Amino acid sequence: MILWGPGQVGVGALRALIAHPGLDLVGVVVHAEAKDGMDAGALCGMPETGVVATRDINAALALDADVVAYFASGDYRYREAAEDIARCLRAGRNVVCTSLVPMCYPPAADKETVELIAAACEEGGTSFFNSGVDPGWANDVIALTMTGFSSRVDTITMLELLDYGPINQPDIMFDFMGFGHPPDHPAPLFDTERLAALWAPTVNLVADGVGLPLDRVETTIEKWLATERYEVASGWIEPGTMGGMRFKLAGMVDDEERVVLEHITRMGEGSAPDWPRHPSPHGGYRVIVDGLPTYTVDIEMHGRGNNMRGLTYATVMRELNAIPAVMAAPPGLLSTLDLPLVTGPVRGGTWRGVLPATTRT
Repeated sequence: MILWGPGQVGVGALRALIAHPGLDLVGVVVHAEAKDGMDAGALCGMPETGVVATRDINAALALDADVVAYFASGDYRYREAAEDIARCLRAGRNVVCTSLVPMCYPPAADKETVELIAAACEEGGTSFFNSGVDPGWANDVIALTMTGFSSRVDTITMLELLDYGPINQPDIMFDFMGFGHPPDHPAPLFDTERLAALWAPTVNLVADGVGLPLDRVETTIEKWLATERYEVASGWIEPGTMGGMRFKLAGMVDDEERVVLEHITRMGEGSAPDWPRHPSPHGGYRVIVDGLPTYTVDIEMHGRGNNMRGLTYATVMRELNAIPAVMAAPPGLLSTLDLPLVTGPVRGGTWRGVLPATTRT
């Protein structure tokens, strides 16, 4: 295993890889000069591993590894991240990642990226899988699984209900998402085409997974403005600037919402007091499968008292635990619809990544 990008998300993946009973870390690719030559353990607060980080991509790809776990950011460098990933795939390394969000479901992603990654897979005889928590398993895996317990399904709704106040990433929280800015600030996230490009593929994945052809996906955005000045991890929220936002992507059939993905995002726990909240003080995810019967699944994650650490692990572990299934798959682009049920390591158990084969007599 090579880990590329031990940053805000990747540092959790690095900890998980070092501790994982079935995955062996042999290399780490870093961007910052200060991290070059550091032991992987030192990069994530763990004991020394003997694996040294490098900025030399060619040297890293020359290591004996089957898979690159790519966690460098793709928010502002989407094309560059795609080129990095294609380079790994051409070199004969399978890739799991979170960085190319639309590629959670390649059939609904942008054509340019699909063609680049597909060609690289073909050249290298490799497979590619992008997931996460949202977009990712908190949408597709949970929703599709719950439909299997229904007599009839009318509507599927997938929600993220989180307070982003503890996240210290001003470039993402303020510059990309628009928090702390006036409501007319042109934050990249609120470009409806971009919003649809990021999350509509997940709506299409779930709809295709249950065999429901959609007419279209509609996008709506709502903002909550702060009434007083307050501080969050990324900086100050001033009165009259955005302190909460919600967006919805609704897969429509005959002008009826049938598959819905919605985010209700606060910047500080006191913001948007009238909007729905998760029952957990940590926030989390909710999937509602409305039909006969109706199921509501609330998901909470936290780690050692810190829900941000828990959220980091929730973001990276599906990709890491899916590695055996990705390696076993035919070369090409993969989504949740192509993989078997993925399992994680259980203390005292034997980890395979997928359910053991059943022998019938």
